[in-house]
Amino acid sequence: MTEILWTPALETGDPRIDEQHQALIQAFNDLATALAGNRGWEANGKTLRFLVSYTIQHFQMEERLMEEAKYPGASRHRQLHHELVVKVSGLLQAYTQGSANLSPEVLGFLEGWLMEHILGEDRRLAEFLRERSVP
Repeated sequence: MTEILWTPALETGDPRIDEQHQALIQAFNDLATALAGNRGWEANGKTLRFLVSYTIQHFQMEERLMEEAKYPGASRHRQLHHELVVKVSGLLQAYTQGSANLSPEVLGFLEGWLMEHILGEDRRLAEFLRERSVP
């Protein structure tokens, strides 16, 4: 699994969102590195827990921005967030209980979801915030 490189193509144009996206990508890269380096079950779990926790924190920030700006796509955006949180929380629980592995397929899913979400949903949100001049 290769790491995700932050490039200007991933920028949404909202510094708050972009800063957190960079941290999310770093957390994803840390997980990929931990898995590739066979750092062990405990280290991988710790990295996965951080990724899940930071993802939830990021989603809360985005949802606050959507609410404050009365973003018309908020319901769909929140639903996408909820679906991912349920999925990764379940994965974390299964991994912690020893009934799931962090496979390349799991990382591929996370990478795909993250890229698709940033380049689609989050860009639309940032554009709306810019148009509304939401601070």
